Amino acid sequence: MNTVQSNSLIQQADPIRIGFIPLIDCAPFVIAQEKGFFVDEGVNVVLSKEASWASIRDKVAFNLLDGAHMLSSMPIAASLGIGSIKTAMQTSFTVSHNGNGITIGNFLYDQLQHFADSSLDIRTGVALKRLIDHRGDKVAPLRFAMVYPYSSHNYQLRDWLSRAGINPDKDVQIVVIPPVKMVDNLRRGDIDGYCVGEPWNSLAVEQGVGHMLVTGYEIWGSTPEKVFGVNALWAEQNQAQHLAIIRALDKACAWVDVAENQAELLSILSHPDYLNCTMQQLVYGFGSIKPKGQFDWPMEAFQRFSGSDINKPLPSYALWVMAQMHRWQQLGGVSKLNQLAEQIYRKDLYYKALGLVEDKNAIEWQLPEADEATWLSLVADGEIRLHPEGILKGFERLA
Repeated sequence: MNTVQSNSLIQQADPIRIGFIPLIDCAPFVIAQEKGFFVDEGVNVVLSKEASWASIRDKVAFNLLDGAHMLSSMPIAASLGIGSIKTAMQTSFTVSHNGNGITIGNFLYDQLQHFADSSLDIRTGVALKRLIDHRGDKVAPLRFAMVYPYSSHNYQLRDWLSRAGINPDKDVQIVVIPPVKMVDNLRRGDIDGYCVGEPWNSLAVEQGVGHMLVTGYEIWGSTPEKVFGVNALWAEQNQAQHLAIIRALDKACAWVDVAENQAELLSILSHPDYLNCTMQQLVYGFGSIKPKGQFDWPMEAFQRFSGSDINKPLPSYALWVMAQMHRWQQLGGVSKLNQLAEQIYRKDLYYKALGLVEDKNAIEWQLPEADEATWLSLVADGEIRLHPEGILKGFERLA
């Protein structure tokens, strides 16, 4: 069957419903729709703007959505039944790396000045630890927000706190707030800080509401942030459409990363159907221009959308996420970690969709079978960490 015939058959199928959250890293989904990449691949996609990650998870689980712009950890949590009904989900395409940051409100920032010997003490959480110790147990704990309990935002926030000697479960209170409500909650003083993706860190700085202290890249190096996640049963029953969407997203990611396309990209994303904010506010997530604040972002912290090193699903990252779930008492008993990681992060379908041949001689990190029984505990105890440059460099054993 030739390509034209295949596309014709796909176009006769029901519309494919894909959900997204209004964040900068939904850009590939929006561009694939607006620039016709989905149509070029013969799929009729309907995008659905969703209010929360829980909504995304549940609608994919109950087939109200066929797939979605997802947190990279979401297919893992859903497949293991952590925090929701157990539903097999998978990803065969990583949409983006990086983009998170930790931002605190002005009042907390001013307090930290009294407990810091340098700006580094504020950025590393050392000053926050001193403040918490000074406050003692007789006052309500400081409140930090993240977007979803099973997300890189939660795990990066907790990792940053714990490196400063702060117990995330005892010394502070961590709550869930949708990304679009972060800045308003910070402005009102309902929370003292948060970990979220762009543009909600830059907007807090631009609006004079808070100070961005550190990026997710500075905590974990370059790591997957969002993926195209699907119900595994849907993917099995609709393989042609699934692979076509991966190809369309691959083209969209490449388009997003072309500097000459930025003005058009920002114009499209700013529309009320998508991010509903000004082009000037969105520019912060795609380049070196940042709102004037106390700290500068390193270039590597900017979101990246394209390239085989970005878009290929990495089972090694699924192993890291499962270890974070174990570290923070979210994960029950699991075994055959490599098998689980490869079932959820489907690198084979990525190669198939793009017509690539996997290099069997390529050195890619995999958990040695002898280490499966101890992997979760070694990461939880801090004996194994991500390489400072991120998941593409693998892991480092510290003890």
